[in-house]
Amino acid sequence: MASSSSSSSPDQLPPKIEYDVFISFRGEDSRKNIVSYLLEALLRKKIQVYIDYKLEVGDEISQVLLKAIEKSKLSVVIFSERYAYSKWCLDELVKITECKKKLEIIPVFYHVDPSHVRNQTGIYADAFAKYNQDSKLTQRVQKWKDALTKAANQAGRHSINFSTEAKLTDTIVDDVLKKLDHERSNNNDLEGFVGISEHITHIESSLCLGSANVRFVGIWGMGGIGKTTIAEAVYKKHCSEYEGCCFLAHMRDESKNGRQHYLRDKLLSELLEEDIHISTPSVGSTFVGTRLQRKKVLIVLDDVESVEQLEYLVERYDCFGPESRVILTTRDKHVLSKAVDKGIGETYEVKELNSLEALHLFSLNAFQQSQPSVNYLELSDRVVNYGVPLALKVLGSFLHSKGKEEWKSELEKLKRIPNVKIHDVLRLSYDGLDRGDQYIFLDIACFFKGENKDRVKSLLDGYGFSSSIGISTLIDKSLITISSDYRVWMHDLIQEMGWEIVRQESYKMPGERSRLWDLEEVHHVLKNSVGTKAVECMSLDISKVQEIHLSPQAFTTMCNLRFLKFYSTDLRSNLYLPKGLQFLPNELRYLHWDAYPSKSLPSHFCPENLVELKMQHGLFEKLWNGVKNLVNLRNIDLCYSKHVTELPDFSEALILENLLHVPSSIEYLQNLRILNMGDCRRLRRLPSNIYLRSLRKLILSGCSSLEELSWNLENIEELNLKGAGIKQLPSTASLIQFFDKLTVLYLTNCKMLQCFPSNIHLISLKKTHSQRMLKS
Repeated sequence: MASSSSSSSPDQLPPKIEYDVFISFRGEDSRKNIVSYLLEALLRKKIQVYIDYKLEVGDEISQVLLKAIEKSKLSVVIFSERYAYSKWCLDELVKITECKKKLEIIPVFYHVDPSHVRNQTGIYADAFAKYNQDSKLTQRVQKWKDALTKAANQAGRHSINFSTEAKLTDTIVDDVLKKLDHERSNNNDLEGFVGISEHITHIESSLCLGSANVRFVGIWGMGGIGKTTIAEAVYKKHCSEYEGCCFLAHMRDESKNGRQHYLRDKLLSELLEEDIHISTPSVGSTFVGTRLQRKKVLIVLDDVESVEQLEYLVERYDCFGPESRVILTTRDKHVLSKAVDKGIGETYEVKELNSLEALHLFSLNAFQQSQPSVNYLELSDRVVNYGVPLALKVLGSFLHSKGKEEWKSELEKLKRIPNVKIHDVLRLSYDGLDRGDQYIFLDIACFFKGENKDRVKSLLDGYGFSSSIGISTLIDKSLITISSDYRVWMHDLIQEMGWEIVRQESYKMPGERSRLWDLEEVHHVLKNSVGTKAVECMSLDISKVQEIHLSPQAFTTMCNLRFLKFYSTDLRSNLYLPKGLQFLPNELRYLHWDAYPSKSLPSHFCPENLVELKMQHGLFEKLWNGVKNLVNLRNIDLCYSKHVTELPDFSEALILENLLHVPSSIEYLQNLRILNMGDCRRLRRLPSNIYLRSLRKLILSGCSSLEELSWNLENIEELNLKGAGIKQLPSTASLIQFFDKLTVLYLTNCKMLQCFPSNIHLISLKKTHSQRMLKS
């Protein structure tokens, strides 16, 4: 690769496409009218646009613009009356017309006769009369004329033919979409997705695209069969045709984590393109519901588990505007039964790949080519009975770059395994990991699926694992994926395989397993005090178990416990400590205990290994007595713990949401970098004259009763005051430098904020969010 790259000239290397559309225009003619309308409309259609926000300066076009043209799929050129008076615009047009990859051009003749552009007559002749007087421009003038003629000869739009600029804008956007869709259909975007074209055709037919009625289509099949991949391909192909779009991924897992409200708010926010939070059980009766009925939308609901889950998001089958389409993936054929009965829905079954398709997909992952190598053809044929794409991809990735003897050894194992036991096929990839990566995999499978990647890495590193290389290895082995919002995911089949590996440690004695997450099994271990030193991790929803009274020595026999999570999905707790708690393992790295029923943690507990501490709705007044070494502690969350009076000093982040008051001991947290006191709606004042020298991020969003902010924030970099009740920012002489380092400022919905102090200078501000412009 190195020698090939070094011997190739830059002209031979095609530029990477980054933009769908490059807009060429004369700023003073069209920036504030047609260009602004067009830009907004294209962005609303999720089209990547490059536009030069700077004024044309000098005669030479910038290298940035030249590269942007090369990295664009097509160009919209707005020919206005004075377009030809700009040498900058003319050079830009030359580059567009001479682009090696034949950049498509959509000319727009904006209050100018197309023939004047094409033939350089009329007002364009006046511009060139001036250029012809300069002998130094002779060669450039000819190139400019050729470019104008070439561009103006393309099929375009003339503003005189449209009654309003809105109609002109809509037509240009339609032209752009058609050209982009045509290009997308001609390239090989679906390379590597074996057999998917046929599935897309079936889904498009079921969607009845173009009909006025709202339409639902369910993609149904077993886990790992490719439902999500098909839905994603259809979504990407057609999303630009709709006024609002949303792809809700991993709904089964999000709902299990009690995030149904989050899913609904995310759906509404993306469809209506604003931040929406609905507190009522019903959406349809609100103004939000009325607006949805007026909008043509495309929605994908991925991994819908039940009819109830669907109806929570889609209350009525007519709640969207005409021509709207809803696609969902599911393992339950009956999820769309009501829509099918009404004649507005259809379920499409995804079946296993045939032998040729299976061989093709396996070969792509095992050999990075469409067919197996000749020496491996016979061995590859023994794999194709596994027609489930996920199993083929995982097995192919596992066998990639391995020798024939290793192939034979692994395939011999498959002879003893019925084909239906895909979990055992997936285990082959697990067995190929080293011990450290196996530990990481099992932790993710049992506890961290769906969690933020950086948070997972922080916890794994706290255990002494090499998380970066471990996670990279798991991705390469097709065991996990990282979503676009940086969350760690794995397929249900792979997760269930991980669970089975842990169960095999001791089928009959859960207390002798390394990881416990099953509700009944954890309940059994705690109630009967049968946990052993083998237990390293434990998770339990304390709102869903029968009442448990823990003994003071409940954790004495679990001395190697490093992960303990007692959480509540509905704010109830059936876990009690009638005689207190005398022991917690010093090996703990992660401690999450909602509604902790005691005034403090055990006196002999040493928290020096803790990486994260989360204790919401706790009854404790302080966490522990005396000074503790908290060098590893990065985050602490004490939300709703209204009795807390003392706070520990540690190095990273503190969450104190929904408190009635802020403990005065906060002034001693001089190592604190992030402080979140959001949604403290009844908080009226903060401890006065506080200076936290290490504080970089302060969140006071939702503190609607807080009227004054008097802290010294000279080192603050991000300040979030969304919905806060403050009337003004500090302005005293001693606090003038408050915001010298501020880069992010949120002021949305600060209804009481009157103005900015005149002596505050936002030197470093890069990002601000405000509903209205405040004048000093």
